[in-house]
Amino acid sequence: MEIVVCAPVTHEQRRVAIPPEFKKVLHYVNGAVLCAARNQGHVHGGCHSSPFKVVLVIMYSEDNHRPLACVYSSETDTWGNLISTSVPCVVIDAYRPGSLVGNALYWLDTMTNGMLEFDLEDESLAMISGPPVADHSSHSQIIQGEDGALGFAILSYPRFYMWNRNINDHGVATWVMWKTVEMHNILRPPLQTERGVRGAKTILGYSEDTDVIFIYVNGSVYMVHLKSMQSKNLHETSYITDYHPFTAFYSPGITNVGGCDGAEVLHDALG
Repeated sequence: MEIVVCAPVTHEQRRVAIPPEFKKVLHYVNGAVLCAARNQGHVHGGCHSSPFKVVLVIMYSEDNHRPLACVYSSETDTWGNLISTSVPCVVIDAYRPGSLVGNALYWLDTMTNGMLEFDLEDESLAMISGPPVADHSSHSQIIQGEDGALGFAILSYPRFYMWNRNINDHGVATWVMWKTVEMHNILRPPLQTERGVRGAKTILGYSEDTDVIFIYVNGSVYMVHLKSMQSKNLHETSYITDYHPFTAFYSPGITNVGGCDGAEVLHDALG
């Protein structure tokens, strides 16, 4: 078994064999690719030629859903030691990528109110509590909060809620409501008559680099800047799927991604 690290614009691929310990029957698997460039002045966005790390997180159904993680380095072409936590994680949404906030990766535990945290500096796993809200499944997203803190967004149409995780001088974390936004005030109406999955409202993806979130509302896909809460109607579709935003130094337009299934990728100016 192996994973494929793919640069969607340059067509570059790197195949990496997974650790032997991960070749058992998996229940859930998720991961992230991170730039490992440490040189001063490096600007993320053109990282296709830079060293990278792969963080892989799995859970075994026969091991009480205890999460395990392992980190691959392209510089040494090796996997590190297995990293575990004694706290079980009921389920990670295998179709939604983790969120990079500060120096940690976070995944939602979609069956509880918790989050799985992987500290990149200490290379440690931990479960932390989420905000005091009911489970919202695909209608929620881990985001960057105020001043770089951990944040949490919930789409409960017609409102959009954002929470912030504050940590006091004693290291005690508290979730506080940060923003409540009326979506009718920020979404631009579609250019055509409403179509698609009537009544469907969900979060499709999130970009940490540009702090924008992608949402689907009644047949239209919107890109919303979380700081300014300005939105852009990207297109209309009847197909709901997860979005995986990426940043690269290319002009707006369409690129044929021959190296990653030959799909066409839309480059949009996010600034």
